Amino acid sequence: MAERALRPDDRIRTVSIRQGLGWLLGAAHWVRVGTPSLVGIGALWLIVSMLAILPVVGQVILAIITPLLTAGVLLAFDDIKAGRLPRPSILFSAWYRPKAKVVLLLLGVWTVIAAMVALTFLATWLGTQISEQELQKALESPEGLNALIDRLSIGAGLYAAIAVGIVWLMALYFAIPLVIFGEASLWVATRASLKAIVMNTPAFMAYLLTLVVLVGGFVFALVGVVGMVSQLPGALGLMLAQVLILVMSMLLQITLTGAQYLAFCDIFGWSAE
Repeated sequence: MAERALRPDDRIRTVSIRQGLGWLLGAAHWVRVGTPSLVGIGALWLIVSMLAILPVVGQVILAIITPLLTAGVLLAFDDIKAGRLPRPSILFSAWYRPKAKVVLLLLGVWTVIAAMVALTFLATWLGTQISEQELQKALESPEGLNALIDRLSIGAGLYAAIAVGIVWLMALYFAIPLVIFGEASLWVATRASLKAIVMNTPAFMAYLLTLVVLVGGFVFALVGVVGMVSQLPGALGLMLAQVLILVMSMLLQITLTGAQYLAFCDIFGWSAE
């Protein structure tokens, strides 16, 4: 696919609530169309995600490379929408684009920094109300945790942690496609992402509504299926339940990335053709 230069601030469109309502369902459609390719891509993504089992360092590495992996899935949806079925290796294709790779890795680093800042605010908020010993004791039982939650009062630290998380998610959301499709710089991409979401708040509220409803139904169905599978005798039931959770979680992640791609196409006027 030939690259086309984007000037993000000049390309932002205001889209309708109806379009926002359609992003998730549209993504599900393209997932069905591209199933032969997305199965392999999802399997590779799942394997790479196993880095998270490494203590501390695995989660940090995964957070840093996640924008690269997300960019690969966005490229896959671009190919699928253009009528091509990409190979699973497209997941790693952003790594071979030197300029985009650097910016995507920087986005990953900033994600880690944003998470640390948010956790610092959260720890400060908790530290003013409970001791470490009380927290450890509360985590030993659901009843103790519920009693502890009832004691907590909302404070500035909690608001600050939530604000950091929301602002960074808004900055990251369109930054990844802007970098991989338009080779935008870090600052240009994150600024344009924030601006685009603010300008399209009604559409994103509609999208979040469909997300809550559909994901809620998805989780409810998954819990039911996992409950039945886990009743199988021996360790087989537990193993199959864990595999099912991993597979369905990856399907959800790919579908959400597809919705991200469709939102980018609508708001920034990108076309796979």
